[in-house]
Amino acid sequence: MLSQIFIKKFLYFKDIEVSFSEKLNVITGETGAGKSLIIDAILFALGERGKFEEGDYVELVFDNVENEYAEDSTLIVARQVKNGKNVYYINGRRATLSTLKEATSNIIELHSQHHQQKLLKKEFNRQILDSFAQIKPLLDRYSELYNEYKKLLKEEEDIKNQQINSLKELDILKFQLNELESASLKEGEKEELEKRYEYLSNINFIKENIYSALHLLEEDEKSVNIQISSVKKLLEKISNVSGDIKQILENLDTALSILSDVSYSLSKIEIEVDPKELEFIESRLDTINWLEKKYNTDEKGLIQLIDQIQNRISALENLEERLPIIEEKRKKVYEKVVELAEKISKKRKEASSKFSKQINEHLKDLALKNSIFKVLIEEKPLDQYGKDRILFLFSANPGFEPKPIDETASGGEISRLALALKLVSGQSVDCMIFDEIDTGIGGKTGILMADKLKSLASKFQVILITHLPQVAAVADKHIYVDKLTHPKETIAVVKELSLEEKRKEIARMLSGSIDESSIQLANKLIKQ
Repeated sequence: MLSQIFIKKFLYFKDIEVSFSEKLNVITGETGAGKSLIIDAILFALGERGKFEEGDYVELVFDNVENEYAEDSTLIVARQVKNGKNVYYINGRRATLSTLKEATSNIIELHSQHHQQKLLKKEFNRQILDSFAQIKPLLDRYSELYNEYKKLLKEEEDIKNQQINSLKELDILKFQLNELESASLKEGEKEELEKRYEYLSNINFIKENIYSALHLLEEDEKSVNIQISSVKKLLEKISNVSGDIKQILENLDTALSILSDVSYSLSKIEIEVDPKELEFIESRLDTINWLEKKYNTDEKGLIQLIDQIQNRISALENLEERLPIIEEKRKKVYEKVVELAEKISKKRKEASSKFSKQINEHLKDLALKNSIFKVLIEEKPLDQYGKDRILFLFSANPGFEPKPIDETASGGEISRLALALKLVSGQSVDCMIFDEIDTGIGGKTGILMADKLKSLASKFQVILITHLPQVAAVADKHIYVDKLTHPKETIAVVKELSLEEKRKEIARMLSGSIDESSIQLANKLIKQ
């Protein structure tokens, strides 16, 4: 519900704060006082296009809002004209116009000559009738089946499209699989080959250094072994002189043993290799590198690609088996969809006559005695809501065939239609604003109008500008607008009326003046 509006500046409205009841709120005042400016200010805050003045600022506070933009069930939206540009806010933070409209789209709607977009939408016609027909469980089940049908239909089309290209794709995939499998790839092979290739590429250098090492160790006249042996012989001559010498001799024996092991190990190193092995490794690495470049992946990725290609080949070869299964399932679901769409259509048609009758009764009560309201249900291709195209038709005058509402109804007629539709369907947003709804109405019809607005306000918040004392009398909150004109400025006065002030205002609305007679009439209306 719209709980509050704060107008810092909007035309001659300055520093105005208005609180609203969650039920029926009326706005009254002398002709030209600026009553409609409150509605204009609300529309301004909601993003209405138009020429506005620098510094204009309006803020709306909504309570009991359950959407992603509300904070603790409160939504505050505002608009400001700053430096010639529009600035929008949601809960005090800058926002875009599209976000602001999304945040408020399902919590407030206005019914006037120039703001009936929702009522005139064909989809809204369907929603209203379906609400009256109470077919939500059927629609939910239908929607579930229809979505399943669409999913199966797409899967069927995808399979058929795949079949068209599958032969060519299979040829390519089988060639790729053969190419990869022929390579007999093994994880880690490339790394091993690269190490072996580096060794073989340096074999002459390795061989030269091993031969030189062996020569220095054993074969040279001054080899390490001979030198150590000579040292050992010299020290053996004095081994009895010192215990330290004995330890040194033991170390020399150990050194000779280690050097012997080193010489043996060096002699066993493979230094004679088959020249063809190097050629094989080069060829193998070329194959792996080429495949990696072609398929844009590494050795591990190539091995995984083999599995992926095998799975894809299997899937393509199984298309012929899958297609008839999907087709059969799709046909069965479609039969259920058609059957349920027929049930929904029947329910709508049954409800439409009763719905039209109740709407026409309300319209007659609202001074549209010669009007005709009809529901036209035409068949159309199946969609997510069934097989019916639903149009609300209206004619205000005898002798004219009912036509779609947007082609024939005036602003006041549309507002009354909206009221009748809300009353009959019981469906609405939290807050409804009516303007021009009581144009041309008075007397007994005014009382009927008041009763209907009061009934609607028992379920939803209603805000309206009215000139009918009968409507003002039943309001839960009465807001009065006046305009004070001074030589250099015009100032708006907006106030919530007390019960006594309400009596006087209704008296003024009844007779144009406030006297004992009009006060009595006002009391009578309020007590009714």
